[in-house]
Order: sequence, then structure tokens, then C-alpha cells
Amino acid sequence: MSLPPPPPPPEEEIPELEIDVDELLDMESDDARAARVKELLVDCYKPTEAFISGLLDKIRGMQKLSTPQKK
Repeated sequence: MSLPPPPPPPEEEIPELEIDVDELLDMESDDARAARVKELLVDCYKPTEAFISGLLDKIRGMQKLSTPQKK
């Protein structure tokens, strides 16, 4: 007689988080942006440095796209 498999562990609940990219784009410096994102991720228990760095890179790219090009 074999035992049935144990039930799967409950799925880890992932809290929802919104980051306002427009707010970040309006900030003066990457330091201010990084501080704001760190503040938003204060409850995150996983490492956030790589995420913040990647997000700031993308924001810098968005700034270049939104800056009018001089002809």
C-alpha cells in the first residue's frame, strides 16, 4: 500500500507593487531615483541592487528617447 503524495506547498503570495516611471523620469538625478525605488522596495526580502540598476538604465534610455533631438 502506498501513501498519496503530500499536497503541494501553498504558493508564496507576491505583493503587488507599482513604480511610477513618470515620477522617476521627473527626478533630477539617478541617486534620487535609486533612493525612491529603494524606498518602494523596502519590504522586498530579495536583493534589489540588480533590479534597481537595470531599471535606472532603462530610464536613462527613455530620457534619451523623450529628449527632442536638435537638427
